[in-house]
Amino acid sequence: MNVEFRGVDIQITDAMKAFIEGKLRRFQRYLKEVGEDQVEVIVSVSSVRSRHKDFAGDSRPIFYRVDMHMYLKNLPHGSIHAWEEDTDVFAALDQVLDDMERQLIKLKQRRLELRRESAKIKERMHTPETLPPEEREKPLIVEEDLAIEKPMSVEDAMVELDTTGAMFIPFVDIETGHLRILYRKKGGNFGLINTKCRML
Repeated sequence: MNVEFRGVDIQITDAMKAFIEGKLRRFQRYLKEVGEDQVEVIVSVSSVRSRHKDFAGDSRPIFYRVDMHMYLKNLPHGSIHAWEEDTDVFAALDQVLDDMERQLIKLKQRRLELRRESAKIKERMHTPETLPPEEREKPLIVEEDLAIEKPMSVEDAMVELDTTGAMFIPFVDIETGHLRILYRKKGGNFGLINTKCRML
């Protein structure tokens, strides 16, 4: 992820950069499919003195405006933007980063929905409209291939389960290399099956 900082009438300090970069690290789970080397972030911070005095009437407070643009170069319409103003620059940064995370989640959900719709269309195109009676009967067991993408952590598997709406997700644990299965329980919490099968 390439991050560019721009300060207008303000110097972006090392503390501000460390705060932004630390928060951006939590976005990595949403950017695995895109590829972090294909992500460019521009953070612009500017300061302006308010036209009105504060409540005490002593001085005009300084407002900080934070603009953040993120470009996902290999995705169509892959750019998001958020901005915020506050008298505390770190509060403005925090709100902008929260907004960016919400937009990334929505973007990922839209991509998954498009993928599901595309799969449904392909299935309809390859399914004949009229089947002989013997083929209409559903078999007791339908064999399917287990498609596991990149290894992931339990937290990433929970995010994937929430975004896809599936009942369970098999995944390779990024730390142990074992096949694990995360599933939804009736109580609203999750269950985790350790298969002890090493996949890496």
